[in-house]
Amino acid sequence: MKLLKKFISTPAKMAMAVAAISTLLAAPAAVARDPVNVGLITAPFGTGSYVMGSALEEISKKKHPWLRISHAESPGFIFNVKKLDKEPELKRSMIVGSGAGVAGLAEKGDKPFDKNYAPLKLLANYSLGAYWLATLDPQIKTVADLAGKKVALGRAAQINWAVQPEWIMRYGYGLGKDKVNLQYVGTKEAVAALLDGTVDAAVVGGYFDPLTKKMELSPQTAEFIASGRKITHIPWGHLAINKAKDKGMKMATITIPPNSIAGVTVPLEVAADTTSWMVVSEFPDELAYETTKLIIDNVKTFGEFHALGKLMSPAGLIYGWETSDIHPGALRAYREAGLIK
Repeated sequence: MKLLKKFISTPAKMAMAVAAISTLLAAPAAVARDPVNVGLITAPFGTGSYVMGSALEEISKKKHPWLRISHAESPGFIFNVKKLDKEPELKRSMIVGSGAGVAGLAEKGDKPFDKNYAPLKLLANYSLGAYWLATLDPQIKTVADLAGKKVALGRAAQINWAVQPEWIMRYGYGLGKDKVNLQYVGTKEAVAALLDGTVDAAVVGGYFDPLTKKMELSPQTAEFIASGRKITHIPWGHLAINKAKDKGMKMATITIPPNSIAGVTVPLEVAADTTSWMVVSEFPDELAYETTKLIIDNVKTFGEFHALGKLMSPAGLIYGWETSDIHPGALRAYREAGLIK
């Protein structure tokens, strides 16, 4: 009080100051908000999607005052869509790993889906996958040369590694299953079959930042290239990809610059698809906003968890999507960040 008298010249001012301090001391302390738990399912343990989902869980615990994302593995993106449909109570509290290709097929009810599913809305991309074919046969130079040949793809339910390549061959080149022998064996197994000589071509790929043009090969593709064999990488060609897109397959076309892949000295026109964190429209706007803002604010942190995170950038979080595809809560976060007008 002696200090107050020293700086306050009149009794009236003294009374006002004392009243203000008394009010401040009497005010209750700010009550911390109780944690809000949000579920997240992505893909099988050990995949890049699984690691990135775990990264988002860890970031929510360390960087957000009340949002708590709890991550778990799942059999894959198709399972994720079906789970939300079978358990509608999860729609307000569950984020799923998905992508444009999966979401588009689910909404239309095209194979491998058995009916029309509720549209998924974007929160954020965490990678952009790029996929093409490779061969060890010097006589095979284009996709058209695969007529009558054996081609190893991912598992039949894998959109990026199997369904999209099959659509491009069928609609882009007229190579239906009656003209090419497709083997749905799995990504690692496809490359192994090619090295063993039991197939003529196999699906390979990696992850791409469309803004910096950096490329990170998938593990099995990196091992394949490291084998020292003379490999021919077969581009899809944008024209063929667009023919598949015209039939209803959601995906993107990208050109991988020369020398991004060992031994590839020319541009490579390949197919690409987003891998994303998505929700349905019932997911609360506030949770969508807080989750998306958390991702935007910590986009560089994901690189500490996985190589995919090093390819993430603020603008890349929405690459390949229209604003109508983005959840309203997430859209608010992007507009505040200046990433969408």
